[in-house]
Amino acid sequence: MSNKYDKIFKENIGEYFLSLSKKHLGIEVVSSEELKDKLQTTLEREADFLRKITTSKGEKMIIQLEFQTTDEQGMIERMQLYFAMLRQKYQLPVRQFVIYVGSKPPKMRTSLQPQEVFTGFKLIDLQQVSYEQWLDSSIPEEMLLAVLGDFQQVDALVVLKQIISKLTKLINDPGTLQKYIRQLTTLARLRNLTIETQKTLNSMALTYDIERDAFYQKGVKEGREEGKKEGLAQGVEKGRKEKTTEIVLGLIKSGKLTLSEIAQLVNISLVQVQKIANQNK
Repeated sequence: MSNKYDKIFKENIGEYFLSLSKKHLGIEVVSSEELKDKLQTTLEREADFLRKITTSKGEKMIIQLEFQTTDEQGMIERMQLYFAMLRQKYQLPVRQFVIYVGSKPPKMRTSLQPQEVFTGFKLIDLQQVSYEQWLDSSIPEEMLLAVLGDFQQVDALVVLKQIISKLTKLINDPGTLQKYIRQLTTLARLRNLTIETQKTLNSMALTYDIERDAFYQKGVKEGREEGKKEGLAQGVEKGRKEKTTEIVLGLIKSGKLTLSEIAQLVNISLVQVQKIANQNK
């Protein structure tokens, strides 16, 4: 997922986690504690013995052997972690064996309890959830998810106007409102609603500065980095022009806006838009 989208979801989930859990996860949370730990993607130690094999019957699989001198009580969890990583990497059946060479009889567990076995996850497709369920919330972060929901044949412009209207009623601080407008504009890209969002904002006399947009700024940042080699000013300008061209081409390909409207939205001349269109035919 794009870092920009990921950042929004991570920033906002804490605000509507309890509501989401009750309505959509089927879990009524009494209390919760945030875990700051990052999930490790590598193991602290390598497997003792790994082989990709083919059996006499033509079956391909991964064989893992672990040699244990101690009766490690957490061995089952470690082997489970190995199993998941090996399956993810090789996409083959995995057979695991622990060869115990200790002196005392081992008491380590060799199998998981039913509740410990991963059998799948629940998939929640926001496009299958009515946008009204999110819009009914009084939590701005949750309301934004309405733009990703099922519009149920309601015109996108109508839905966007409902979202923005409710945001403006809930939020009095202009700076905070701009924050949510930026997030809405970003999330709208996931549904190809950039043009509709801008039109709605314009019709409601609200503004959104495209030069503050993260995707636009990315082009400027890339320009600055390149500017270290060819001159800061030239690099910034090059990054801005390349990103503007990318935005214009995307709008042209969408077929939802005239060249004149694109010029007005991106804040460049109609001649420049026509030039970009002609160069990329």
